[in-house]
Amino acid sequence: MGDHLGDFAPFLLVLSALVIAVWFGRRRARQPKSAQRTDHQRSLDERQRLTKAIGELEVNLMEFGRDIEGRLDTRIHMLSELIRSADEKIERLETLAGEKRRHGSNVPPLHMEIYRLADDGLDKVEIARRTSMTPGEVELILGLRKSRES
Repeated sequence: MGDHLGDFAPFLLVLSALVIAVWFGRRRARQPKSAQRTDHQRSLDERQRLTKAIGELEVNLMEFGRDIEGRLDTRIHMLSELIRSADEKIERLETLAGEKRRHGSNVPPLHMEIYRLADDGLDKVEIARRTSMTPGEVELILGLRKSRES
């Protein structure tokens, strides 16, 4: 009988595998559908959570980008104003330096400023107001200019 069993060994092996497969299949089939769905539901929940997190990250990045853009625009505007102001001051200094060369090196800066304002067409009252002097002082300084030029 031992010889006959050896002939059936492959058949018994296959039959055993089939019985085990059917037994596990039935056991899984007996598992409630809710347990099978739970794995699927967990996977869907995880996907939804990740999608929501990515959406929030996108929103945060866009807000951060807008904030940085606003800060840069503000700084660019401030720098433009500083450059404009520096250009005006450079132009004024160049004008004063030109007047100093024209009138000689011994002319005080305040007198050169009064000469420049007069050359720009302002009257003595307006020049006095801008330089915190009296109109009489402005008139005297302008008179000194005329006497130097003669």
